[in-house]
Amino acid sequence: MKDELNLVEEELSQAGMSSEMSKKLVELDQHRITSDTAVPAEEFLMRMFGKPCFPRRDLTTITGAEKCGKTNFTSMVMAGAIGSQEVLALERVGEQPLRVLWYDTEQSMASTKQIMTDRIYPLAQGDGKVLDSQLFALNVRSCTYQERMDYLVTAVESYQPDLVIVDNVCDLVANINEAEDCTRLIAQLMQLATQYNCNVTVVIHLNRSGDKRNLRGWLGTEIMHKTFEGFCCEKMDRSDTLSVQQNMTRKYRIGEVMYYDINEDGLPVLTSKPANYQPRDSQGHYTTNKPEAYQISTDKVATFCQDYIIRNDATSRLSWEWNLPKLFDDAMGNCAIVGLDELKRRVMKLSGIKLSKYYDKVLHLALERRIVQTTMDRNGHVVVIPVTP
Repeated sequence: MKDELNLVEEELSQAGMSSEMSKKLVELDQHRITSDTAVPAEEFLMRMFGKPCFPRRDLTTITGAEKCGKTNFTSMVMAGAIGSQEVLALERVGEQPLRVLWYDTEQSMASTKQIMTDRIYPLAQGDGKVLDSQLFALNVRSCTYQERMDYLVTAVESYQPDLVIVDNVCDLVANINEAEDCTRLIAQLMQLATQYNCNVTVVIHLNRSGDKRNLRGWLGTEIMHKTFEGFCCEKMDRSDTLSVQQNMTRKYRIGEVMYYDINEDGLPVLTSKPANYQPRDSQGHYTTNKPEAYQISTDKVATFCQDYIIRNDATSRLSWEWNLPKLFDDAMGNCAIVGLDELKRRVMKLSGIKLSKYYDKVLHLALERRIVQTTMDRNGHVVVIPVTP
């Protein structure tokens, strides 16, 4: 490989390129993908209802409102990974048990141990001493934000896990709405997953809108357009039943929803969907199927620039919607890259949006639909670029 790089450098030098430029081009060429590039085959750690999930070298997201079963679901995943090959609707792909790093930032040490010994290990159906060699449970609630991130890197490097579960990822940054810190964090997690050939699963709460794709803060937005897949946990209205369903994926769609109850031993058991279920948000109100960005009065819609509003007929689920491709294409203009503040100014001016909070909702929707995406420039600042179809 070294001889090949030297040969490329020599050819570039003969072509009249500076040594600094040729060095960067050689480095860049190592990231190029061609038809002959040897790329590791996709490998999945688990299946749910027979469909592959939790891929190596990628991110998985688990979300939901408070107290809706997120830790129950992560317990099932960990149990299936380290012990019993099948846990409810989950199944480990390989016969060999996996190494799991459980990185708990939220609960007390007593709660972490209780969940491990009273829920994960019984579901795994194995001896505790043996399972201790497969599950590395770390409680870092008392640590600072920077210590938590530093220790996570050390733990992945040291324990070499197949699966990493970070509960809760928001506790790795000081401010979940600080764009640069959030972008940098997700980049670090993706790098860990790639470098150490593992799946990194992050747990994050939903916003109070009830929208199952509206993850909390700017961090949630970054996760939405970087994660391979997402699972949403929910407590069924008027019952004690909980559910898990896939709410996003880049490849394998899992159409079935897993419903379960908690038995007298505190363990999850499969059940069916409650007959009287009707979804509500965290405020107790019935939820709507409209994206959050559209939940405003009809009169308010008339104040927006109608060039960017699409009116639908009576057969459509939405009476109106933003023409997001046109709005953000016009806002970007001929620029290949635009800063966050400048994009906000342009979009609000074009659209007639007056409130910053409402603009944030529209931007999040554009990010989720992959109309634009965020990245970092050479100075480490978060910027927005268009997504090429």
